[in-house]
Amino acid sequence: MKTFSNHLLTMFATGVVTAVIASFNLAHASDAFPNKPIKFIVPYAAGGATDTTARLVSKELTAILGQPVIVENKAGAGGNIGTDYVAKSTPDGYTMLLAYTGPMAINPSLYDSLPFKPQQDFAPVTLLAQAPQILGVHPSIPVTTVDELVAYAKANPTVLFFGSSGNGGADHLAGELFKMRTGAQLTHVPYKGGAPALADLVAGRTQLQFMTIPASIGHIQSGRIRPLAILAKQRYPLFPNVPTISEAGVKNYDINNWYGVVVAAGTPEAIVNKLNTALIKALRSDEVQARFSGLGLVPVSNSPKEFQTFIAAESTRWSEIIRVSGASLK
Repeated sequence: MKTFSNHLLTMFATGVVTAVIASFNLAHASDAFPNKPIKFIVPYAAGGATDTTARLVSKELTAILGQPVIVENKAGAGGNIGTDYVAKSTPDGYTMLLAYTGPMAINPSLYDSLPFKPQQDFAPVTLLAQAPQILGVHPSIPVTTVDELVAYAKANPTVLFFGSSGNGGADHLAGELFKMRTGAQLTHVPYKGGAPALADLVAGRTQLQFMTIPASIGHIQSGRIRPLAILAKQRYPLFPNVPTISEAGVKNYDINNWYGVVVAAGTPEAIVNKLNTALIKALRSDEVQARFSGLGLVPVSNSPKEFQTFIAAESTRWSEIIRVSGASLK
């Protein structure tokens, strides 16, 4: 009996010591963070708005944290591949995700099943930026207004193709909702990211796109894409002569993209807070402010808890858009 009791005491003492050591190591890891390079995963192809946002922020973040912040593109499956990669990464803050509207708020209502749960498998860090979408056409299409586009689409039901960053992306759903609201006949062409979709639009292989302003601004300013409407409630400062989609006659239609940063769930709160502080400082730098403004991005930051609430609200909003639009991947 005494031997058994001593054994229990030994196990208890060992367990307590192990827990203390683990707690100490965790605290020490948080204090030392970061002491090696950080991976910044973008779940879309290089060149798109998500990629551009990540690369602008990573440059400032490298200087602030004193360690390289390396952007890696892991595209595919509507952003799910890269997002799942981070969900299953070690929760130590050394693998960040450029969290985008699609995987975080849209895909849970669009896919029958996902290998990750956005509101359970991630620790939100902060929102980074927001940007409305813009509807643009290739100059070869003989339309200059939304009304003309709708009329042309109805008269030519098999000739208009719109590209997107992938099935279930915000740009895909924008197109489906547009079709439902206007009766326009459009055919969807999914790509592995916004950049390759945009390249085909510029080349004339597709005819229109519901795209992010950061990715398309250069092509619009050069005349390679003709803008028809801003998919937001207010006109955009960079394109003051482009009407809102409501002004163009399409009501109850508001598509807004957002970009943020999350890490794997279980990441120590102290590390999440360090990343939050560093990211907000990066967003406030003169270079990021100027570059974001020039690209059509609006810098927006918040606390981890506020970002968590935001993601939940966006999930509800997009769930309703999916229901109303009738969009489906089946």
